Amino acid sequence: MGKNTNSNSEANKTRAVWGDPSWTTTFCNLCVEEIEAGNKGIFATLNAKGWSNLVIKFCDEISLNYDKEQLKCRWDVLKVDWRVWEKLKGLDTNLGWDVVKGTIDASDDWWDMKLKVS
Repeated sequence: MGKNTNSNSEANKTRAVWGDPSWTTTFCNLCVEEIEAGNKGIFATLNAKGWSNLVIKFCDEISLNYDKEQLKCRWDVLKVDWRVWEKLKGLDTNLGWDVVKGTIDASDDWWDMKLKVS
């Protein structure tokens, strides 16, 4: 009959865009800073104070208005990426990280071999 309208703010939330690789670097550095300050909860995540500090500092540094949920989503994505990286590092040698591109740095031969396997 009509469109399903949902007044839930979660449904209307804008997805955070991480267009500039330096934002991820800033985010990671601020996470480390909070962990080193003792604002760590269980399971290697931040406690409430750590998240609050992170949101304020990140928004101040990057001039974006991201909230805790958006930053937590980035934390979760990076955690998955880190696990993949650790697995690759353990299985293969001569892998590096291209900081500018934010990608794995490997030879063309390595990529060709990996593409053939998949």
